[in-house]
Amino acid sequence: MTIGKDDFIRFYATQVQSDDMSLFLGAGISASSGYPTWSKLLEPCAKLLNIEITDSTNLFKLSQYYANQYGIPELKKVINNNINILNKQNDLIAELTNFNFKTIWTTNFDTLVEKTLADKNILTNIISDEKNLPNTKCLNRINIYKLNGDINHLNEIVITQEDIDSYNKNHELFLTFLKKELVTNTFLFLGYSFKDNIILSCLSSIKQYLGEGATCHYTILKRESDDPEFQYFIYDIEKRYPIKILLVDTYDEIPAILNELKNKIQSKNIFFSGVFDSLPDDDEKFAKDICKKITYELFEREYKIFTGYGRTFGYYLSGNATQYLLTNNKEVERNLIIRPFQESMTSEEKTNYRKMLLSDCSVVIFMYGQKPDAKKNRTKYIVSDGMLEEFEIAKESGKYIIPVGSTGFVAKSIWNEVKSNLSKYAYLEKYIENLNSSDASLVVKTILQILNEISNHV
Repeated sequence: MTIGKDDFIRFYATQVQSDDMSLFLGAGISASSGYPTWSKLLEPCAKLLNIEITDSTNLFKLSQYYANQYGIPELKKVINNNINILNKQNDLIAELTNFNFKTIWTTNFDTLVEKTLADKNILTNIISDEKNLPNTKCLNRINIYKLNGDINHLNEIVITQEDIDSYNKNHELFLTFLKKELVTNTFLFLGYSFKDNIILSCLSSIKQYLGEGATCHYTILKRESDDPEFQYFIYDIEKRYPIKILLVDTYDEIPAILNELKNKIQSKNIFFSGVFDSLPDDDEKFAKDICKKITYELFEREYKIFTGYGRTFGYYLSGNATQYLLTNNKEVERNLIIRPFQESMTSEEKTNYRKMLLSDCSVVIFMYGQKPDAKKNRTKYIVSDGMLEEFEIAKESGKYIIPVGSTGFVAKSIWNEVKSNLSKYAYLEKYIENLNSSDASLVVKTILQILNEISNHV
């Protein structure tokens, strides 16, 4: 049975909190950027063969028939002339970069994915052949696995029925990598029809070993209500494979669905904006206490903590967070994301870096905001202009803002501004005074109540 949009968003968001995410893109995604669909691509071939392409046409066999009659080189000329073209950026893929997929799989020959990522300054590893597999460990890059090859290497593409028949033999190692990821990661399939047998055969073999314990994957497909065969096809996929299907009336609905999904996932990501150099003993005790309490409570509720590791505050926050995660046998790298600044950054670089830091989170908590005055030999303290900029970025990007006024400095200034404009921060109306309390337990309890209300509205 297919699932509704709300269940799709809730189930997928919940699963990706604990699993790595993988994206699988089919020909439907490339078609939205002007590339031909498979059937459109092969229309000239079908015309020469006097074959009419229908929904039931096996396109790999059609390619095989054309290659048999006119030769493989002529078939690859058709492919190259129609795919090796300039294209516009794909807005849907650009939106998907906000999900932080570490790997992208595709059956497409074109270079649309890597071009779109390059336009966003995201580095990639292209794996279109088994010989490229050692490159997958390069850090800070997205791995793009091209199961059917790449347009830049026409001699190695998978295009005919003969290629499909020998796929298991010729690409055994590739399929091993795919199966491993289908076991460990949660896949989102987009623009993929499941009409070839590569994915379904992999899932079938996995299910033979894991049974009902196999990882559940998700896809969005266009509804074809007037086609009984389509109904049986959907039922068969859900009956025999670990795939949940969301049906839409038009693919134009997908961007809005992905935006809701992104917001749901990011609602569990909390960014802490905070810094201080030195505090009086009582204030420092409060800082240690509140950092311990808030990190422990957030992790208990499956939140992730992001921080730029501001001076001293970042040490208290990440130190307590790491202690909790290690003590409770939870993965540090998955739940605590530390992204410190480099001293050599220019002002513009710091601004862009702050925008990147906040982009993965829906909530920003502000605490403290004090730093030494470099002009006075660090003997005096001033407010943190970096935190003030993070506040402006948070406002401009529509983040939920939670200022802990009782920590003073920039956080107190933000608290005052928010209190003076509470109509813009309706989610804080019942809680604003508690956020100025000197009782660390009350402040933490209040933050958790706010987060719970935010989560219910996302």
